[in-house]
Amino acid sequence: MKCKWIALSLLILGVPVAAQTVNQGEAIAKDNSTKDVTIVYNDPRDPIEGFNRAMWDFNYQFMDRYIYRPVAHTYNDFLPRPVKTGVNNFVLNFEEPSSLVNNALQGKWGWAANAGGRFTINTTIGLLGIIDVADMMGMSRKQDEFNEVLGYYGVPNGPYFMAPFLGPYVTRELASDWVDGLYFPLSDLTMWQSLAKWGLKNLHKRASAIDQERLVDNALDPYTFVREAYFQHLDYKVYDGDVPISTDDDELLDEYMKELD
Repeated sequence: MKCKWIALSLLILGVPVAAQTVNQGEAIAKDNSTKDVTIVYNDPRDPIEGFNRAMWDFNYQFMDRYIYRPVAHTYNDFLPRPVKTGVNNFVLNFEEPSSLVNNALQGKWGWAANAGGRFTINTTIGLLGIIDVADMMGMSRKQDEFNEVLGYYGVPNGPYFMAPFLGPYVTRELASDWVDGLYFPLSDLTMWQSLAKWGLKNLHKRASAIDQERLVDNALDPYTFVREAYFQHLDYKVYDGDVPISTDDDELLDEYMKELD
């Protein structure tokens, strides 16, 4: 399981996201007398949008407002930075072996060796990963998941799904997330240890995204903003930040502007 809450973690990566997007498949109707524009969402990537919007309202208006956000702010305000960094390094160190395998499956041998080296160095010299010695040596963290392996080989994202309590997923993730837990040392963790790891990882990412909260809060349609940001985030990870340029968005924008003329 991964940190998904309101997709704020992806904003940390600096993925460019438009606050207002005209989605493929949207029907745009205009009243010529008043110039009012009504947008009806019909995104083929989001076939259960009614359900997803209801879950979004629950997650965003209740769970985040009254539970996740206050906890994240408390964690961020009262724990010293070295403690937060050390705990997060320790948690993420568990994922280096699975990242080694996933990078190797994509033929990214350099990154696979990097993950193996990071795990060896940080587990030993770095005190079980608490201190990121490997990063100090120029071995930056790049952790790929099996979901990204499938995307690399052309498996589509599949329908979008807003899970209650957890946030956004695509079906490719739902079908593949369990694979990463098959590798050492994740496979040796008990259920409670796995839950503790998941909780600490989520908490740190949610706290790290506090400065970006206003982007979602001020969006014209927070649900659409997060959905589009999440799809961009998935592409960003699959292509290692080098996402192929598509002309589809420009064509959709041109069509939208013609409707407004």
